[in-house]
Amino acid sequence: MICLDSSKLRASEPGTGTTAALTGRSEDLGSAVAALRGGTHVAVMLLGDSGIGKTTLMEAVVAELAPEVTPVRIHGSPSLSHVPYGVLGPFIVGLPVQEATSQLAVLRTLWSQLEEERRATGKPLLLIVDDAHDLDEATAGILVELAAAGWAKLLVGAASRPGLPEPLLQLWFEGIAERHDLRPLTQQQTTDMLERTLGPQVLPNVAEILWEASEGNPLLLNSLIDDAKNDGTLHQHNGVWLLTRPLNSHGDRLTDVVRRQLLRRSPEERQALNLVALAEPVSKELIEAVVGEQTVGALIEHDLIQVTAASDPELRLRHPVYADTLRNLISPARSLQLRQSLLRLMDKEPASAEGLLRQVSWSIECGAELPDRQLLRAATLASRLYQDDLARHAASLVKDPDLQLAARSVMARTHYNTSDYAAAREILDADFGKGHSIASLLTGTLLWAAVLSAQGHTPEDISRRAEALLEAGERLAQEKPAEASRIRAAMQDRYATIRSMVLAMAGESCSGTGTGPAEPPVNHLDQAFRLSLESERLLVEGKSVSAYAVAAEALTAAGAGHDELHFLTDFLVVRAAAAVIHAGDWGAAETLLARFAAASGPNLISFAGGAHAARGVMLLYQGKAAQALNTLSAALESLRLADPQQLFGLTAAMAFAAAAEVGSRERAESFLADYERVPPVVSRYLRGLAAMAVVYGKARLGNHPEAIAELRLLGRPDAGPDSAGPEFDALAFCLALGDRQAAFRLLELKPFLEGPRPAAICDYAAAICTDLAADHLAAAKSCEDAELWGFAALAYDAAANAFRAAGDSLRERMAMSHRKRCLDRADNNPGLEPEAADDVLGLLTRRERDIVALAVRGFSDRRIAAELHVSVRTVEGHLYRSYAKLNVKGRDQLPGIAGN
Repeated sequence: MICLDSSKLRASEPGTGTTAALTGRSEDLGSAVAALRGGTHVAVMLLGDSGIGKTTLMEAVVAELAPEVTPVRIHGSPSLSHVPYGVLGPFIVGLPVQEATSQLAVLRTLWSQLEEERRATGKPLLLIVDDAHDLDEATAGILVELAAAGWAKLLVGAASRPGLPEPLLQLWFEGIAERHDLRPLTQQQTTDMLERTLGPQVLPNVAEILWEASEGNPLLLNSLIDDAKNDGTLHQHNGVWLLTRPLNSHGDRLTDVVRRQLLRRSPEERQALNLVALAEPVSKELIEAVVGEQTVGALIEHDLIQVTAASDPELRLRHPVYADTLRNLISPARSLQLRQSLLRLMDKEPASAEGLLRQVSWSIECGAELPDRQLLRAATLASRLYQDDLARHAASLVKDPDLQLAARSVMARTHYNTSDYAAAREILDADFGKGHSIASLLTGTLLWAAVLSAQGHTPEDISRRAEALLEAGERLAQEKPAEASRIRAAMQDRYATIRSMVLAMAGESCSGTGTGPAEPPVNHLDQAFRLSLESERLLVEGKSVSAYAVAAEALTAAGAGHDELHFLTDFLVVRAAAAVIHAGDWGAAETLLARFAAASGPNLISFAGGAHAARGVMLLYQGKAAQALNTLSAALESLRLADPQQLFGLTAAMAFAAAAEVGSRERAESFLADYERVPPVVSRYLRGLAAMAVVYGKARLGNHPEAIAELRLLGRPDAGPDSAGPEFDALAFCLALGDRQAAFRLLELKPFLEGPRPAAICDYAAAICTDLAADHLAAAKSCEDAELWGFAALAYDAAANAFRAAGDSLRERMAMSHRKRCLDRADNNPGLEPEAADDVLGLLTRRERDIVALAVRGFSDRRIAAELHVSVRTVEGHLYRSYAKLNVKGRDQLPGIAGN
């Protein structure tokens, strides 16, 4: 086999992982192999971005065809792209110089070499042409001649831009070549690849972040994974893979990929790439002024940089991760030189937030001086985008005393982002009530209250401490009498907002009245917090559907103008999720969490644990304990890193309950220890729910005889009339533990409850009270409709017992079959699906059901006749008609057999 330029084989795509690159490519592989084996096509062309997996797919095709073909490899080269027949040099070394430009002479000589190779193996030729976009037109024409004449078939790989040379493209136009445009991996394909590579316990946000960073490019994806594992960013803890911090885009593997890309570019193109990487997004006109239009045009053509469609077009690198890596490769001296070359041409500050951050970061790296206001603006923007290192660095460089208080507030926010509440409070406490203007007095005050709430301080304590703000405002009003009324109003508004916020976080109403503050809201934040508190009040009353609607209203009221309270949306989403999950509207819950994840953007690492925990609670409520255990344990590992909504305790409690449910005592003990070592959950409702889950788990482990009494007490902590929500939660746990007395109280609560989950569980409670088989079946169907597979299985079990007591063995078997199906669904194993079998049995007459029941038990026709005092012919007739009604062919297919 001849291999041309083998040292360069995939130089631009080193280490492309076979697993990642072939993910989702099975159809392309099968189609390409079939096309090359068939007689219709003479070529297969694989096109896609660099690193998309073209070479790996080509190698897989060659491996499939290896026993059938003689492979010959040809590799395009940018250095030879303008040299006629340059890459064919090893084949035509014996060609006289005067004939080196003759297509006929080159074709004759090349064919002679290839024919010799073919005769040696006795198999048809397959020319494997990689990086075909770098072939010269003459070489492409020769290859087309060989294929068109039937002397060889072509397997061609090329970058989508600039694409195939015209002669090769002509084969596709003529319909004798098959073309495959390889697309980036989807997010699901990325998830599948990660699970095959790392194992099933990978947090969903890991796949999402890696997919977004790599843009579905397998080469970049593999590079990011390897670098993240090597530097500890991608870390496995307790069997769960998670990201401990934002991705590092300048690891060894990715750096090597980018360095190789640079080696293929001209010096002018490298300079342009460096400038764009350092300044992106940067004006296209500006870069063209430095390196020339032709250079920029070539990079755009090769899809290395992108240009926006704005009126003032801007440039950025095609892959964002390339930019970070490129910046790391540029020396500080060279970076400063490039910065100066751009500054001479710049006449204004970047308009976009991203452009400002890049310029400030670049200036800081070069040691350049920047105005304090620009530093503070950049620090604030960086903290919003969770670029905490840049935010802290920029804030620390602010020298103006009038701006330093705001800068320290930004630094406190970065600590809050990572749940380092002690560090955040140290900064905020020192500045609280300080300042010589309204703006400086208010700076950081909401964050200060949130930090104290996260540390477990009560609303009363925080409100008392916040009175220092009123006192500071009074002092300022006396210093500035002309502004006194405005100052006092601003302080009163902020105090009211702080009070509403901490009450909402704790889920406690003002003065225990249950109605919240009587005064009208002072601003949109105050309104959002009051609505959140109203949502929690409704949830406690059992009106979870109404609570969800009010929580959604709170999200709308909050709007987007709450820079200091960057966590507000996430806080409100948690409250909305609590309501919709209590109601059991799983579709609405998934929609809410999906919308939350899509809007999280840069804070996906910090806040993904909460969304994952919510899904785990949903699974536990649905009876899918094994899945819930995996999901909750993964969420717990994420929340160990950052828990801005203080959900760790609730998640640990639910994980303990799930582990106890499946009998995993060792894991359950570990989760219980996690729950006991952290402060209680901030929200009153969620705090009670966590305590219930712990009691339930202890009962499941068999070491808590007082569980039922304790659950009932937790359900009505104040013995008040308006606590149907938590009481329902407690009684649902009691019912799952087999406490039949809970059913009677649930029926009393039913008029006060909302949502499909409470309705279904109350239906089951009603069936327990009547203990009629038909009621149990109806309750089971109701629980199935609500996707409460655990309760559905309990209802079918009760129905089976009722049928057994009545001597109806056929229906007993059918109920047990349904019970097994529900348990299979709970275990994520659909199993057998005898849909609506009880309805099918209704097609039979009473006599037919009696005969079928005995047949299922194995009675012969003669024995059935003797048992029922009828003739054998009558039995045969009834069975024949029953087979027809049940759409079965004989005894072995009768319903209920599978349930044995």
